[in-house]
Amino acid sequence: MTAGDPLDEGSVGYGEALDELEELLDELEAADVDVDVLAERVARGVELIRFCRARLEVVTGDVDAVVAELIPVDERMQERADGNGATVAKDDG
Repeated sequence: MTAGDPLDEGSVGYGEALDELEELLDELEAADVDVDVLAERVARGVELIRFCRARLEVVTGDVDAVVAELIPVDERMQERADGNGATVAKDDG
């Protein structure tokens, strides 16, 4: 990825975007920042931040879904450990 490349999830990874953002920040922190390109660099930084945040939101949702699938498995395993998988009927009367 080079500076200014469009950010789409199919062609750019989170790590690449983060690396470019770090390079951009180093450039902006330098004392000799060219004022003529400052707005362009800041706009690119905003684009990179938005991309990274969106990627993190997607990954967080994916991880949450995987964890949610594990919860019923853990409950079944606990039932087996407690009573070898047998369910105990409640006496309502």
